[in-house]
Amino acid sequence: MNDTTDDDKKPTSKRQKREIENAVKISSTPVTAENLAFIAREFILCTLPHSDPGDVPAWSRKNGNLTLGVQPGFNYKTGKSYGIPYGTIPRLVLVWMVTEIIRTKSRRLELGNRLADFMIKLGLDPSRGGERSDARRVKEQMEKLLHSIISFNYSLQGDDAYAEENIQVAPRMVLWWSKKDPDQLSIFGTFESWIEVSERFFNAIMNAPSPLDIRVLRHIKDSSLGIDLYTILNREAFRAMNDEKPRFLAWEWLHEQTGNEYKALHDFRRDALVQIQAIIAVHPGLLISIQRGYRGQKSGLVISNLSTPSIPSDLLREPIQGEVNRTPPALVLLPPPPPKLPPPEKFLKPGTVARFNALYPNLDPFACKSAFDFWVGGLPPDQRPRHYDRVFLSFAKRWIVGKMVVNNG
Repeated sequence: MNDTTDDDKKPTSKRQKREIENAVKISSTPVTAENLAFIAREFILCTLPHSDPGDVPAWSRKNGNLTLGVQPGFNYKTGKSYGIPYGTIPRLVLVWMVTEIIRTKSRRLELGNRLADFMIKLGLDPSRGGERSDARRVKEQMEKLLHSIISFNYSLQGDDAYAEENIQVAPRMVLWWSKKDPDQLSIFGTFESWIEVSERFFNAIMNAPSPLDIRVLRHIKDSSLGIDLYTILNREAFRAMNDEKPRFLAWEWLHEQTGNEYKALHDFRRDALVQIQAIIAVHPGLLISIQRGYRGQKSGLVISNLSTPSIPSDLLREPIQGEVNRTPPALVLLPPPPPKLPPPEKFLKPGTVARFNALYPNLDPFACKSAFDFWVGGLPPDQRPRHYDRVFLSFAKRWIVGKMVVNNG
């Protein structure tokens, strides 16, 4: 397809300008250990519900041979079920929990003595009040999540052969918070709230954590579908880069994995493309094109093998924040990095910048440069380009295609 589209000629909207500014801000700031977060692989392969399933005895979602089941806990004080966790907050809480488990190597997670402080850790606003205040939602959704029993069922050879793990999330907890006044100290003053996850939950987390950039999550934190798609696409970008082959995701598969609450596939596709555009705005290393179905082929997304995940592999070799003098988990222990070659040219030549601006007048060459530098940094030293500007312009074509195709989706 052509390097430019009709969208290049249209004036940039306020939303597009905001997305470009966010992309430049995040892309121009290298990711550090402070930005590192984790999610368990199983919660990428099968995701929690987006909306309230209602008062049901259990809920499940299936993806291939994996079925995720959630059984709500029972509140003996009220005589009612806590309900199924749903929406953005349980996803943000899970990311925080998994990250803390990886960071501390402990089943006991300290929450602090003020709900407001914990909400800030999640990137939420503790000042917003009312029935739908973030404070009320955090307290309610945490209770739903922590009291749940989560089931992972792997079918081996059809319905008659399977392996299943039923996991209680947190058998012990102390929550002294006030959801009416999140700034209020716990009722016992200096005593802090804490949770202790089950041994099975702890082991499941340590078995296969997937790294994320917390800055990207906070950018899309208002959409549970956006969070799900980011975790999936980030994982697929790593697999495409690692295997040196593009990855294809059919819309039907993504619908089953993240959005089967949508009755119509075209409604899911429409909302997914909006969220993918928001993700690409802050994750320019993610190169996506759309494959349209014809002659029996499925339609879906193609993740280029030139894509880069949010977290470069060399960052996983470093201790994450608060983990100095601790032994990293087995999954993030990687062999020592090979000797580094001299870094490539750091600056684009003025003629290269002028050429980029002539080809793509509505896009920022330095956002593309950040994605290019990120991609180059993930290459083996002996494969890094010698002619920086020439290879940059070649890379720019693929980067622009990924952004423009999603815009046209």
